[in-house]
Amino acid sequence: MSDKVFGLSVNQVMAYAATANVMLVLVLTSINIYYAWLAKRQADASSAQVDSSNRQREIAAETLSILRKQIEQQRTADLATVGLQLKVAIHTIEDWLTRIGSVAFPQLPDEIRILPTDFGIATQRANAIDPIVAENMGAASLYAGEAETNIRILRSGNPSTI
Repeated sequence: MSDKVFGLSVNQVMAYAATANVMLVLVLTSINIYYAWLAKRQADASSAQVDSSNRQREIAAETLSILRKQIEQQRTADLATVGLQLKVAIHTIEDWLTRIGSVAFPQLPDEIRILPTDFGIATQRANAIDPIVAENMGAASLYAGEAETNIRILRSGNPSTI
């Protein structure tokens, strides 16, 4: 039996095979290094995306906090406006009751206005606070309008001249 394969001795075949194995290991190592580099790049991109998401979350939390403060400030302003307009309306109504409740003929001004001019705005703001309060204020506005009509009739003495 001959110790040759493809015209090469067994030792030469073993040397070529070892060289091929070393080259194959180098190629596989290069491929593994390349995939490790890609995996690191992907991990870095994921980390950057997480950081970006965290920043967005923080910004959204700050925005929500600002919006909540604005809503609370608007609610406080609405409450103050509605409260002030109701106090003005009560004072004006009490003044009118004093004017028309006397025994003598009432001295009526040229312009008859029971509710303040901003009462409609206060009613809209009351709707943001509580719709029932706004309904009651709207009803009060209707009654005040009817009272203004009645006072005009009282002033003129003739309902057809209003």
